[in-house]
This record gives sequence, structure tokens and C-alpha cells, in this order.
Amino acid sequence: MSRPVRIALIGAGAFVRKAHAPSLLELGNAVQIAAVYSRTQASAETVAESIPYDVDIYTDIGALLADESIEAVDIVLPIPLLPEAVSQALAAGKHVFSEKPIAQTVAEAQALIAASRSCGDRVWMVGENWRYEEAFQAAARAVEAGRIGQPLFCDLSLQLPIRAEYQGATWRNSGEMLGGYLLDGGVHHVAGLRVVLGEIESVSALTTAHREDLPPADTMSAALRFSNGVVGTYLITYAVGSSLGSDAVHIGGSEGSLRVSRGELVLERDGERECQAFDVLISVREELAAFVAAVRDGTSHRNSPQEALQDLAVVEAMLASARTGTLQRVERHV
Repeated sequence: MSRPVRIALIGAGAFVRKAHAPSLLELGNAVQIAAVYSRTQASAETVAESIPYDVDIYTDIGALLADESIEAVDIVLPIPLLPEAVSQALAAGKHVFSEKPIAQTVAEAQALIAASRSCGDRVWMVGENWRYEEAFQAAARAVEAGRIGQPLFCDLSLQLPIRAEYQGATWRNSGEMLGGYLLDGGVHHVAGLRVVLGEIESVSALTTAHREDLPPADTMSAALRFSNGVVGTYLITYAVGSSLGSDAVHIGGSEGSLRVSRGELVLERDGERECQAFDVLISVREELAAFVAAVRDGTSHRNSPQEALQDLAVVEAMLASARTGTLQRVERHV
């Protein structure tokens, strides 16, 4: 059996504790968490206590990256801090898994990708667990196989009111992050749409702000045109929620329709309905498993920096459309 990949967690926030650390532990002997970094000792120790073996604790990212026994890093930091940490880790010769989005702007992401090309054959995977959601992969296969005929339209409507547990995350609520929650969550939703229907070529959007604690805007409605001719709508609000809201993508085709959420795929055709249920809790584990396999064996994965850049480009185009009141074409990066 191959020796485990020695990986360090850079970041010790809620999502590390909830998803990343447990997911890495579930990979068993394939990976060993070697260290935890946080700007504060107490936060790093909290994560370390959840790991059933001894790990090193760092509050200096440079010192961690200088440790040659650490092969890879899993970077889960506030979005404004991600690009610099990724750049440092790649320059230090580490394999990198970094959380989404790849950066705050397309220009920043392009510069980061350009710089990464001088870092040799290091694996750099940008987190996007929606590309590892089995329901969306199954929906993509159904569309590709012609199960609903030619796809014609789609809609995605989401009500995701921000819960109190996130209100302490001042970097999210400061107003300094471009796009705010619309960017942070939007790359997930765009990735899911792209998995099933392919590239989005143009968008027209409106945004508004209902809550002062969710700057610069918390609600967006967008019209989408896909390269394959599908037209669709995307509505997202982080301000309010309702039990009557939907959290699924609906796609209508020339011979049937489907509805896909993170937990279910429903296909309808010729008066018959087919339902599949999926475990929505495994996608972070699955993408981290793909990262570890890429590091160990050179196995391909779905979350290239270019894919992350394309997700970001779509969201950036929506925000630009809302700002300027004009239709925006989406530049292709994949």
C-alpha cells in the first residue's frame, strides 16, 4: 500500500471543522493530517483536538510551508486571503487544494493561474463540491443520453437566508468582498448548472439589497443563455426564506423534463416518473479523495483552476450586468 499523503490544513474555521477535517479522516490510510494552521493558536488547537492522533500546530504560514515533510495543503481561508496563500503554497512546492471561489475577480484568478505555471507539476485543485454531487452528475448523463430530448429551458430558484452562526464571520459581512454572498454561493450554483447543461454564454441580471448585514447585495435575478441554445433563469436570495421555496434545477426538454437537487433526481417522460435519491453529505469527501488520488497517482479530477475561473466569470458577468444594466457576454476560459 502506498504511504499516506501528508497534508496540512490551512485554516481552522467552521467549514474545516464541519467538513474538511472529517472528510480527510474518512479517507483512512490514504492521507495523514500532519499539521493545522490558523492565525490564532486556540483555533488551530480546536481543530487538532478533533484529529485522533498528534498533529503540529502553526500560527506562521511561512513556517508551515517550509516543512518539507508536508506534501500538500488544504487551504480553507476567507476569500480575500485565498489567492496569496495559494501563491505561497505553490511557490513552496506543495500540492494545493484551495476552497472556492478561486479569487474575487477574473483578473486576479487569471494572474494566479499564470503564476502557477512556473510551479512545475504540482496539483492545484480548486474546491467545488457541486461538481462531485452525484445527483448533478446523474442529471448530466441523463441529458447527454437524450432522456428528456433536446433541453430547451431551465430554472433555478434558491432561498438561502443567512443563519446566525455565520454572522460572526466579519469578512463576509464587511462589504469589502466583491459580490458578497452572491459571489460566494453563486460559483456553486453556476458550477451545478454547467455540469448539467454546459457553458453559459451570456447573462442579464438585477441585484438588490434587503438586509444591511449582507452587503453589497443579497438578492439577484438573472436570465441565462447557454451555448447549446437553452435559456434559463436564476434567482437567489440570502435575505429571507420560505418553506414554500424550491432548491432544485428544473430542466424542460422536447420529450420530457427533469428536476435535480443535491439529494434527488426526478425524470418525467411519457407520463412516467423515475426518482433517484443521493447522499448529499459525501461530496466534500469525494472531491478531497480525488485530490489525494491526483497527488498520489496523477489521476485526473474535475476541479481544475480553469473550471473554477469559468464559474467565477459567469458570476462576475452577472454582477457587471446588474451594475451596468446591460447584457453581458461570458468570456470562455475552458
